Amino acid sequence: MQQVAFQLWIEDLTAHLVGVELTFHQPFNNVITSTAVDVDGQTITLQLAAWIPGSYLIRNFARHLTALTACDQLGSLKITAIDKHSWQLQNRGMPITVRYQLYAFDLSVRACYVNDQVAVLNPAACCLNVLGMEHVPQHVTILPVPNKPMWQVATGLQRADNTGLLSFGHYLAKDYQQLIDSPLLIGELEHRSFDMAGVSHHMVFVGAVMADFARIAQDVAVICQQQAFVFGGLPADLEEYWFLNWIVDQGYGGLEHHNSTLLLCNRYDLPNPQLPEQLTEEYQNYLALCSHEYFHTWWVKRAKPTTFLNYQLQSEQYTSQLWLYEGFTSYYDDLALLRAGLIDLPQYLTTISKTISRVNRAPSNLRQSLTESSYTAWTKFYQQDENAINSVVSYYGKGSLVALCLDAQLRTEGLSLDGLMQQCWQQFAVEGLGSSDEAFFELLQDYCQNSALVTRCKSWVNTAVALPLESSLSLLGISLTWRAAESNKDLSGPTQALQVVRDFGALYQANNDGLLINAVPIGCSAYQAGLMVGDIVIAVEGLKATEQNFVQMQQRLPLGASLQLHFFRQQRLLTTTLELQAAPELVAHLQVDEQTPIQQLWLAAQ
Repeated sequence: MQQVAFQLWIEDLTAHLVGVELTFHQPFNNVITSTAVDVDGQTITLQLAAWIPGSYLIRNFARHLTALTACDQLGSLKITAIDKHSWQLQNRGMPITVRYQLYAFDLSVRACYVNDQVAVLNPAACCLNVLGMEHVPQHVTILPVPNKPMWQVATGLQRADNTGLLSFGHYLAKDYQQLIDSPLLIGELEHRSFDMAGVSHHMVFVGAVMADFARIAQDVAVICQQQAFVFGGLPADLEEYWFLNWIVDQGYGGLEHHNSTLLLCNRYDLPNPQLPEQLTEEYQNYLALCSHEYFHTWWVKRAKPTTFLNYQLQSEQYTSQLWLYEGFTSYYDDLALLRAGLIDLPQYLTTISKTISRVNRAPSNLRQSLTESSYTAWTKFYQQDENAINSVVSYYGKGSLVALCLDAQLRTEGLSLDGLMQQCWQQFAVEGLGSSDEAFFELLQDYCQNSALVTRCKSWVNTAVALPLESSLSLLGISLTWRAAESNKDLSGPTQALQVVRDFGALYQANNDGLLINAVPIGCSAYQAGLMVGDIVIAVEGLKATEQNFVQMQQRLPLGASLQLHFFRQQRLLTTTLELQAAPELVAHLQVDEQTPIQQLWLAAQ
């Protein structure tokens, strides 16, 4: 039986180097057909992925690959680079061994990282693909790390018979796609587990100190139960699941995989064992991250756009449906915390109001559609610059609000988004069809038999329009009111202002030089005054520009008055006048208006 075998080891902790040995045999009479093998069967092509599924940006992992060599029983084989992430080598019909090194110092969930505390290996970023052998079994051997006797290994890869839980040794993947969908977390691991519907769920942590691990496992278990309910149970092919937690001083993110997720969070996001009842905002965000990535077990890893049924990892792979897959996941991540009883309704409404405010405060809300944001994610959403506030709408945030509005509308008809999700799961995943751009709306029509609602929903995602949030939330017994933002970070809650809030609009950062302008929404007062990104406001009415001076002077003058600002623009000293205007009401405040049967069904634990 043909197979591809990898051996991985930490070659140099200080230099952040990972060693890789790849062995395979592609005989001349190989029945596997591939354009990578020429008509004489004399050459083989090796490739490294340019991006990793779930993170839509070309990352060019091959730039970190060095010291590439190959040989067979007769000696060295010539390797020739044929593009930025592909190599061709001679094939003499014998087993081939390829060796190389990878520089691993990317502190993210997408690539590889090595230091004296942890090794994080994403096979998509470190395991070469032998073209023509993608569908044969891929064996992986993880070697122990010298001088690290307490280190262990956690991964969703299948363990060989002689490899114990969390042990170095031999692991298996049925094919290359499964291999690159299985990250490895290596270090001194803290391990907890829970069982759900006969499936073991493992939680491992590296880098965490003085955290309440038992509480985390207990809380995540009830979240998983809520997410499973949405789809009617666990996927039939899920045999175990791994939450791989990488704890650092500063960092946040997660990436979904077939039977695992790699999570990055701050050390004190995890709960304090001395305060077992405390739910900090940071811990809530961590639980929401777990919830979000676990929901992807169904909704992205199995149910997915048709174009992702066969990943092509050498170049961009476009879809207009990220609003559906990431946005709807973002709706359910915090809702699961409420349904699980981990947060209460006021806390949940605060979370929703922050999302509404973030979306509503950006001019991009009315300048880019969700389908366009999804399609251009590769060059816009994942490569945001100072103009993103004017040009890039979040398919996560606004997509979650589409789900909220649709859920509210369906519940007035005795239906729910939960019910629709089960229909989608059946067709897109169980039947293996994936979703075309129109498939979701066709299922929505079949489910609710309401053409007007389908038409409205299409307009929400295909055009850059404001969503019907007030009317939708009202259907759920929730009132939505608006007020002015009292600071750049003000996103929720009742107003605290004692007078009309003055508009500035631009995002800025106070430093020793003054106020550095970071973003200027089109139409705001700063825009009207001619301020640009990169300007440094150094004086307000002749006084040094500090955040306190700037705010106080605006508050001590009536609307219609003006402030003289001095600022540097690329070392040129300039002057402008800021006219004081009332700030627009862009911050959402949500309250329970009345308790209704629809609201109770919407929020009920399952």
